[in-house]
Amino acid sequence: MEKLVYNGGISTNLKRNKLKWLLIPSFFIGQLFAILKILRWKPVALIHAHWLIPQGCIAHLAVKLSNNKPPVICTSHGSDLFGLNNVLSIKIKQWVINKSKAISVVSNALKQRVLEITPQSRKKVSVIPMGTDLRNVFIPTNDVIRKNNMLLFVGRLVKTKGADLLIQAFSNIKPEHHKLELFIIGHGPEKSVLEQRVFDLKLQESIHFIGNVPHNELAHWYSKATISIFPFKGDEGFGLVLIEAIGCGCPVIVSDIPAIHDVIKHQKTGLIFAKNNIDALEKNILELLESPQKRMQLTSKAYQYVRKSFSWDRSYKDYLRLINKTLTENDR
Repeated sequence: MEKLVYNGGISTNLKRNKLKWLLIPSFFIGQLFAILKILRWKPVALIHAHWLIPQGCIAHLAVKLSNNKPPVICTSHGSDLFGLNNVLSIKIKQWVINKSKAISVVSNALKQRVLEITPQSRKKVSVIPMGTDLRNVFIPTNDVIRKNNMLLFVGRLVKTKGADLLIQAFSNIKPEHHKLELFIIGHGPEKSVLEQRVFDLKLQESIHFIGNVPHNELAHWYSKATISIFPFKGDEGFGLVLIEAIGCGCPVIVSDIPAIHDVIKHQKTGLIFAKNNIDALEKNILELLESPQKRMQLTSKAYQYVRKSFSWDRSYKDYLRLINKTLTENDR
């Protein structure tokens, strides 16, 4: 019965099948009882909840119902802040933020969203990107030869990720670049729609749906690709895929949404195009396809920046500092 969370996310699954609302009570209660059990038998010093809804809400309810009352830190990754905007959900988010000893978010765009909801929370909000393994996993792979005509998309196949825009842009560019290929990695509810679009465009020989790939194998694909493209249509919390691609030495093109400005500076660490603008996307793809020197320049600067700012070493130190600060203030 675990059909609520994956294959597009909770919101997408609820929209696709109203019967899945029946899973919400057990999903909520199951987490609540699990936390209560831990609080009863373990000497918990602090709870770090990921997502305001439901985990942040559940963590605070558990503390309220338990004799053990550790402080709660809550991290938002994006969809909980950008989505769920009915009156009740906003009230719950405000309650969770106000009750939490500290709030961390993965981008400056999310910090602004938190302050829109709860302006009084400014002092408790920290921006800490989750980071990724830029030491052992997402690194340039010397034994993989980078191709000159390979575009790569990595992400869930949902409307907000924009794979349909990339397919259309690819179709328009293909007559000029006969050897060009597009590889799409990921799975989701839009897969059949996208496959039909590729069939209608007669591009089955050039656009390849790879499906899900184990996380540690993505580096191989990033190391082969000429360009990685992320044509987001909706708001993103951060866009960790950008960091993973850059860590492997792959230049990136991304649509202009607030969160990506923490990572990409246009014409310096990557290329940014206006959201939903296929002409602008095509222009950026052609610019990089036709200029290997430009690709190298962007990759070099981007790699230096992400290694400094988005490694696990950096994230671990920032979270450790936040946890220690919270524990110290709670003991006063």
